[in-house]
Amino acid sequence: MCHMHRIFTSPRFLPCHHTFCLPCLETLAGKHGHVLRCPTCRTPATVPAGGVRALQVNFYFPEDVLELARRNGGPNMCSFHTDKKIIFRCLQCDEAICKRCHLTTHQKHLMEQLSDVIARRKKTIEENLGRLESCVQHMVEKSEALKQNERQAREKRAAASRQVGGQHPTSNIVN
Repeated sequence: MCHMHRIFTSPRFLPCHHTFCLPCLETLAGKHGHVLRCPTCRTPATVPAGGVRALQVNFYFPEDVLELARRNGGPNMCSFHTDKKIIFRCLQCDEAICKRCHLTTHQKHLMEQLSDVIARRKKTIEENLGRLESCVQHMVEKSEALKQNERQAREKRAAASRQVGGQHPTSNIVN
């Protein structure tokens, strides 16, 4: 999957065998000239004389399959193999992929089960939520204590005001 697109558009191989959309590669070539660096592995790639269009088309992703993926792709299904569920996370590419992608374009990359990623992230969210709930409770307690202090200060001020008002009537003050 290209960094800018959810599903490849006219996918091309770079010499390092990573795949990117033709429009994305054209944008890179426009910025960097005849030598690009692969966005995944940073390997330099010389743009052929015919431009990025002359790069090898990625035959693993036929255009009819990509079009079907664009129309039917769901959040749990592979963007490239629309009949396959995503079950892995490629650590090198930071992508969720299906078993077929794992066996083809990501075969030598480090993988982890998507279920493990989900369990780990769920645990992190639950831990953070617990800390946040504790912080909220602490803030509620502090707020209640401040309200209590404010009430006591108002009562003391009113009592002091009554005391001062009773001892020194304003009509007896001489300038």
